[in-house]
Amino acid sequence: RKQLDAVVEESIKMSSERADFSSSSRYPCLNSNHDVVAELELKGVDIFMPTSDDSSLADDFEEFASFVLHVRNKECRSIILDDENDSVGQLQGGTEKCCIFRVSFPEDTPTSAASLLLDYFNSATRRTCSRSALTTAKIRQYMLNMCNRRCRQRNLDIEYNCLGNCMFIIQFGGPTNGQVRHIDNMIPNLQVCLYMSTNCPSTIVYAMDDQEGPSVTDGRTLIDFWHRQRRETPNLVEKILLDWGSRNLRSKWYTRYFSRWISINKQLQCFGRLYQNVEYQLGLADAAPGTTLIAGGNEIHAGPPTSEARMFAFSVAMPSDSGGHQEINHNDGKGGQIDTETNDGETQYNPLLLHLDFCCIAYSILDYELASPSNGQEIRESKIFLINLLVEVIRDYPMQEYLLQICPSRVGVLAWLTKTLSNIEHGNSLEELVEDAVSSKDIFYSPDVVKRNGKKRGRRKAKRP
Repeated sequence: RKQLDAVVEESIKMSSERADFSSSSRYPCLNSNHDVVAELELKGVDIFMPTSDDSSLADDFEEFASFVLHVRNKECRSIILDDENDSVGQLQGGTEKCCIFRVSFPEDTPTSAASLLLDYFNSATRRTCSRSALTTAKIRQYMLNMCNRRCRQRNLDIEYNCLGNCMFIIQFGGPTNGQVRHIDNMIPNLQVCLYMSTNCPSTIVYAMDDQEGPSVTDGRTLIDFWHRQRRETPNLVEKILLDWGSRNLRSKWYTRYFSRWISINKQLQCFGRLYQNVEYQLGLADAAPGTTLIAGGNEIHAGPPTSEARMFAFSVAMPSDSGGHQEINHNDGKGGQIDTETNDGETQYNPLLLHLDFCCIAYSILDYELASPSNGQEIRESKIFLINLLVEVIRDYPMQEYLLQICPSRVGVLAWLTKTLSNIEHGNSLEELVEDAVSSKDIFYSPDVVKRNGKKRGRRKAKRP
């Protein structure tokens, strides 16, 4: 391991003390913040404290966060709730009583809630000149400086001069449950978290258990991973992952709903590690104002459980030569480009959503391509395998907020998941729900497949004498 940044090492003299995650850890954690920072660095995630040159601005961040969360709590909450520029939303991980707000600050919207919060803060604290006023431009530049500090420390010949998806994450109280672990589609960009409030728990990054083999990055490595887990994987499920793994999902009407995946292998390349179990979690219990976490690549992470108010700034930093865009090398068969995706972290999957979508894709392939008069039992066993895996994922992190992350048009899935979560909460059997999921022609299918199946059933009924 290379030497830790001297400022970081000085600021986390807790190397001999155990970080206090006793109330918030779902998984094992390391013994000290010193170990956490060192381990994160090896995973391509850096945590930087403000230098002496940055200390004044870090103090401004702390004062601003205190103003929003405590000093003028009621007024600032009203600014956020009264937003008319579509710059405010909510993130998963909050509770019914304590929401987690995302407050975007686009450069060209002076009336956004974020701009109004800063204007109110500057006015109330008599920061009347540009030198003393806290602005989105100063916050952006601070985050870019930290990204380029990372490049210098890692000897990378890259410069960051552009940020996207900038926002404040604001939570006015607690406690909150924390987010379910997930991956944001980010490569080649960086995720930047600038902590502003005092005693702010950092984002949790997860170290995954590879079961002494390669990480899951495509259909073949997913099969290998299941084998290492001693799972008896049905032949038809393996056939789908091997023979259909690279096929463009847009090419068939019954998988077209998931064309954003491009292919199963393309999706698993980015999100496949979500199938793996967590080995341990990494995070700081109390990041000081101005502390900045920078994650390169598609790391598995989550917002932490919290007990009190919390505020930080988030952005996606893009290398100067990329513009933040990733060209997808598929065409529509007529020489046209299917899609060009901006990897700003808005495409997000957690373990449940990933496997749920794969179940829907696999069900359609099983029914429309692999089914025959002689393999009905094999089809059924394949579906049972897929649903039992899904139930495992739900049990690992049963959370009502899954229901808000699924498109309302997927009525069957939403109804089934609602009942499943309720049964888990009350300790009831899931046997009937598993059978419903295996035998139904409406639950684990995309809305367009459900619609076509419904029309076929309607025509058959109409033909009866």
